[in-house]
Formats: sequence, structure tokens, C-alpha cells
Amino acid sequence: MAPRDPIRRVNPLADPCNCRSAVPSSRGIAVGVPGLAAWIGLALLGLCGGAASAQVVTEFSVGISANSEPFGIAAGADGNLWFTEYSGDRIGRITPTGVVTEFSAGITPDSGPLSITAGPDGNIWFTEIFTSRIGRITPAGVVTEFSAGITPGAFPRGITAGPDGNLWFTEAVANQIGRITPLGVVTEFSAGISPSSGLWAITAGPDGNLWFTGYTNPPRIGRITPLGVVTEFTAGIAADAGIEAISAGPDGNLWYANQNNDTIGSVTPLGVITEFPIGSFAQPRGITSGPDGNLWFAEYASSQVGRITPLGVVTEFGDGISPGAQPRGITAGPDGNLWFTDPTGNRIGRINIASYIFVDGFELGDTSAWSAVLP
Repeated sequence: MAPRDPIRRVNPLADPCNCRSAVPSSRGIAVGVPGLAAWIGLALLGLCGGAASAQVVTEFSVGISANSEPFGIAAGADGNLWFTEYSGDRIGRITPTGVVTEFSAGITPDSGPLSITAGPDGNIWFTEIFTSRIGRITPAGVVTEFSAGITPGAFPRGITAGPDGNLWFTEAVANQIGRITPLGVVTEFSAGISPSSGLWAITAGPDGNLWFTGYTNPPRIGRITPLGVVTEFTAGIAADAGIEAISAGPDGNLWYANQNNDTIGSVTPLGVITEFPIGSFAQPRGITSGPDGNLWFAEYASSQVGRITPLGVVTEFGDGISPGAQPRGITAGPDGNLWFTDPTGNRIGRINIASYIFVDGFELGDTSAWSAVLP
């Protein structure tokens, strides 16, 4: 798919100082006078043209078995990234330098490992959607599967570590929220969840509760307390929304990706929802909080990764991502970068954001040559 016209297309490789991004679109924000003066001053010093460009996106495929479809991704306590291989029935581990190791022993064939998260016990936990199991893998690659207490045919999808020291997961077909202790004891909750909600993702919120997404009937954001009390919110969400991913934001709100309407939404702990358009044909499906204080999301249909500030200003990045890629899962890594999965390309991508600074909301690009003037 040809790149569409983004709100601000950033090409740091061809334009290291990102001078073009200082001219906002009609939906951007105007650069302030202090920011503009700083930008002009740096350019006059000759630092703009002489800055050494950083490689923003790096893709890794070596070591990933063919047709595995990497799907979910999470940072582990061991300093690596861990990802599910949906069609390969494996769990993958990738180091910050891109070295991949795959694990399949102990994983039931045709189980469909889907979502993944770091657990409070130092292990990695994942859902097996087709066999209705929850899996646990140690940093050494030892897998244990749990099915006792899970409704047969539940289709567990999303999973996250909760504030209570347990893991929490969604059950798409059983229409329930599950809780599993690090020892594998499962409790399911259904009271307060609307029928046929199409439960998808779940995350721990800043308020000590768990927050989840419902894809259908109508689309909703749900909150469940550690005691299992559910509240659902629909006001402010488009009736035809397709909400998959949800993440806690740096601003104390929850943020979600709405693939059907090409919007990113925020919801306060009180349930007040605001949605921000990101343009058409994006299909955002994954979202995570970044180390830069913004939210980052995967654009499945446009082969891009987007960033949205807590105020709703959007930037999209496509340079360095292979044409036809379909970014799906995304997470912040322990190395200060963003990492994403590309099931279609059978790849893992890394986005280097450490060398970029912002003035009044606009990127000035690679700062590696600015040490003479920056503190």
C-alpha cells in the first residue's frame, strides 16, 4: 500500500533535522516563537545539515521460523523482548540487539499463542486462544500450561499483570474475565459484562483496577476491580468502533486503539472518553505507553507506527518499515526503544526514539551533533 498523506510525515534518514516537520498541516499545531527561534539558531550554526542521522527503524527476521506470524510482544524482566508466534505455536525471545531464540517445548500444537505479558513472578505469561489455556514460560524457556478452572472453549485473548500480584485475561467466547494466580489457580468473572461483548485486550490501570475492551454489542471499555466488580462505559465511543488494544497512559488515563474508525481514544478513570482521529486507512490495532511520555500505536493497514501525545497531537512513522508490513503488537522495551510485531512480514521491528527531541511539539531530529549547544 502506498504511503498515505500523514499529519506530519517524518523522514529522519533523508532529512536529519526534520526541517519539513516544522510546517504543520491543518490539524497540526503552530510552532511557537521560542521554538522557531531555537530551530533557526541551530540551523544557522550549521548543525542541522551536519547532524549524523540515526537509523530509526530496524527490522529483524533472522531466527524467526517461516510463517510463524509474530503477534503479541512484551518486555521481560530479563531485559529482552518476548513475543508469541500465533501460527508457529512458539514463544520467541529477542535481545535488544536482535538475536532471536524460539521455544516450542511444552506448548500444545495448534494452540494459537496470542497475547503476552510479563508476570509479577519474573516469568512471561501468554494466552492460547484455540486450546483455552494460559501459558507460563520462564526466562530459561520452561513452559507450563494451565487449563483447570477455565471454561472449555473460552478463547482467552488478552492478558496482563494486575495490581494484586495475579494475571488477568479476557475470554472472547465465554464472555468472561479470568484471573490466574502465579501458581495457576483460576477464577472467572461474568457478572456485569454485557452479552456477546467480544472481549479483547486488558491492562492494569493507574487506579488499581483492570481495564478491558469489548469489540461488539456495542463497543465498550470495561473496568473490573480486583474483587471482580465490573463497570462498562460506552458513551463517546462510535457505534461501529472496533476496539482491540488498550494501555495505561503517562497522563493517568487509559488509551485504546479503534481500528474501524481510525481513531485513538482516551478514557479517564471516571469513564470520560475522548477520541482523536489519525486519518484514514490506518487500522490502529496495538498501543503502548512510550518512554517519551507519549502513546505509540501500530497501524496495521498503512505499514506505519504512530505516536500521539496526551494532548492528541499525532505523528506517523513509516520510513524503514517494509512496504506491505502490517504492524500489530507494540511495546516499550527495556532498552528505551519501541518494539513491534509484523505478522505478515514474519518480523520484529525496533524503533529508536532516543535521539529525538521536540520543540513546541515539533521534532528537530537527531541530536547527536548538538552537544555543543545542548545542556
